[in-house]
Amino acid sequence: MEKLLFYLLTLSICIGACKTKAPIKESNRQKSDFFFPIDWVGVYQGELKVYDAIGQQSTIAMKLTIQQPDATGMYPWIVQYGEKDLRYYGLEAIDATKGHYAIDEYNSIKLDAYLRGNNFISAFEVQGNTLLFQYTKTAIGIDIQVSINKVEPQSESGGEIIGKNKIPIVKSFELKSFQKATLLKIE
Repeated sequence: MEKLLFYLLTLSICIGACKTKAPIKESNRQKSDFFFPIDWVGVYQGELKVYDAIGQQSTIAMKLTIQQPDATGMYPWIVQYGEKDLRYYGLEAIDATKGHYAIDEYNSIKLDAYLRGNNFISAFEVQGNTLLFQYTKTAIGIDIQVSINKVEPQSESGGEIIGKNKIPIVKSFELKSFQKATLLKIE
């Protein structure tokens, strides 16, 4: 009996210590109306609209394909812009219980991303710009929003004492570009 208890205890510790790239479905049940990434698997298509200070500057055909996990546990995450611009990434669960994932660009770049509700969000800095990507799963597809702003603040305010309150310093950033797309599930 003691050997059986020892074996079961050891087995449960080993199972608990294993790190998997596959998401844990039950942990996502409370966070989202959709299981991530299982319910997100599919092919989505639509138009990406690009805006700057003047207004809408362009529209680009966009397709997002999220596939079942491959042999390594990565979910292929393929983005296509226009006819020929294909970008192959891999979605990896870092800690699905905390909604922490990574997008592997397969070129030494891995971008952290987080599931919050039905929103899959990644923020990163590259070449003097901060990009904020937000994918939102809906009943008919995926909405995408991308904000691009300068890393350096445009202005700074606050930092004063008013009455007994010390006002915090607040930095504002120039929004260079905003992009959005509604991609409908086609497969």
